[in-house]
Amino acid sequence: MHSTNHRSNNRAFTGIILIIGGLLLLAYKMGYPIPGWIFSWPMLLIVIGILVGIKNRFQNFGWFIMIAIGSFFLIDQELASASFHQYFWPAFLILAGIIFILKPKKSTSVCVKRFKQEREVYNNINNTPSGITSEEDYLSINSIFSGIQRTVISKNFSGGKINCVFGGVEIDCTQADIITPACLQIEAVFGGVKLIIPKNWSITNELDGVFHGVDDKRNQNTLPIDTPNKVLILKGSAVFAGVEIRSY
Repeated sequence: MHSTNHRSNNRAFTGIILIIGGLLLLAYKMGYPIPGWIFSWPMLLIVIGILVGIKNRFQNFGWFIMIAIGSFFLIDQELASASFHQYFWPAFLILAGIIFILKPKKSTSVCVKRFKQEREVYNNINNTPSGITSEEDYLSINSIFSGIQRTVISKNFSGGKINCVFGGVEIDCTQADIITPACLQIEAVFGGVKLIIPKNWSITNELDGVFHGVDDKRNQNTLPIDTPNKVLILKGSAVFAGVEIRSY
């Protein structure tokens, strides 16, 4: 019930933001003194970051990155003499380092509450090199300006969390199995995630975002019709990012 109320509040808040945006745009078109920067792409990124943060109860850092990037370019756009754009990459790297240092080890995301025991074991940041075979039931992957490949062989795969910022992640679950529906939380900003799953798994896409795509490249004629327990749920958000799904 609480989760349903939270989703309803999210929809209501999003609707209010859209109405306010529409009214401001109407006033701007009618000649009222509305600042033009309100309708710029950096401001759009800031608003999306706020909405994503509210949806996830500000538990992931993806929303913060969107707001920071939007704010950076908005200031640079409005203060032409500042030339902030030349400092973007150094500032971004410093920000990413601060996030890694301050990021709490435990997540209280609703999506993974039923996996608390697994998280106690795997709550450390996992930045192992590419090409690693994992027996873990729950994955925790952070890809910042890097590429990570992981082959999962767990026979009780319960999902995990993937943070991908200007990076790429490939997860091969061909040798894995699911006993109950698993949840994979994805937070991708200017990155890509490739999922290779068994043919008898189904995908439930609940991923939100902007300028993103979830490309299911599996043969639709061979997809399972009814596999209630072999379901991988995709949650989270993606901004200028993509998720590719394949089966071999």
